[in-house]
Amino acid sequence: MEDDQIKIQIEVAQRKIGVVIRKEWEYYYREAEKRINDSFLSFAKKFNYTDHQDLLSKILIEYTVKLIDTEERLNEYEEDLIPKMEALKKLTDNLDID
Repeated sequence: MEDDQIKIQIEVAQRKIGVVIRKEWEYYYREAEKRINDSFLSFAKKFNYTDHQDLLSKILIEYTVKLIDTEERLNEYEEDLIPKMEALKKLTDNLDID
């Protein structure tokens, strides 16, 4: 294990999982653990299921759809922003600052 890595244990759907992560990512893993478990409990109350895998699959699909939506919105924002930044650069290039 490298100096910038640590081993932590998280629990998802009542299953303990050991992972080796970069130290600065621990917060994100803990937050992911919390969000997944919160979603798991919420889905368990809404749906009939025979296996934890069914609920985890629904959670995975939900998070992936949200990620795709976020990526597309960021790409649209970037596509709109780039021409504006280029126009701004042209304006600043034409300024004569002495």
